[in-house]
Amino acid sequence: MNSFTADGERVLSVHTVAIRLGVSDRTVRLWAEKGWLRGYKDGPKIWRFRETDVEAARARLAARRREAAGASGGFRG
Repeated sequence: MNSFTADGERVLSVHTVAIRLGVSDRTVRLWAEKGWLRGYKDGPKIWRFRETDVEAARARLAARRREAAGASGGFRG
């Protein structure tokens, strides 16, 4: 699905966001419901996400994953 906001920003579906973030569709919905991922409801069940918000979330998630890898003392051959 290629939808855009009035200002021309791409709007993404739950499934597309899940692929980009490397998580399940269910996790995306949960994060949106808890406010951890910025999105909006398009009807009673459908979530939509601005691409810029998803990219910001992806950057935060990558930083947390790097921190966790460093804290665990993981081998970096």
